[in-house]
Amino acid sequence: MNNDGYDPNLVNQFLKYDYHDRGMMKWQGFYLSDHTAVVAKTATANQQARSQQHGPTMTEAEIAALINEAVVKGYPVMVDKAERTVEGLIPHQIVGSISGWFGSQIIINNQAVAIDAIYSIQKA
Repeated sequence: MNNDGYDPNLVNQFLKYDYHDRGMMKWQGFYLSDHTAVVAKTATANQQARSQQHGPTMTEAEIAALINEAVVKGYPVMVDKAERTVEGLIPHQIVGSISGWFGSQIIINNQAVAIDAIYSIQKA
């Protein structure tokens, strides 16, 4: 490559007088797209949380029978607790194998769940 036409003074003059850096303005598009993606993801998660419903209502006898069957056969269960958050949302279901029980609580994934707080339980 031939640099015969290169003049460093011309480059310095261009950068000093003619070129105007837009600063943060050139990054606004990147920020806007990232922000929009996060807002959309949050809105989707909120919509899913608001649309979540309890499973079918079960009697205490049905719950006890399914817990006994899950313990004996060792299959994982999905527990829907009979509670809501302050915002009125249903918390996520607890999924896992029943590893034991203590009094009136069952242990699923090292988490104690009161049997009388179970709304419904099903095979996972």
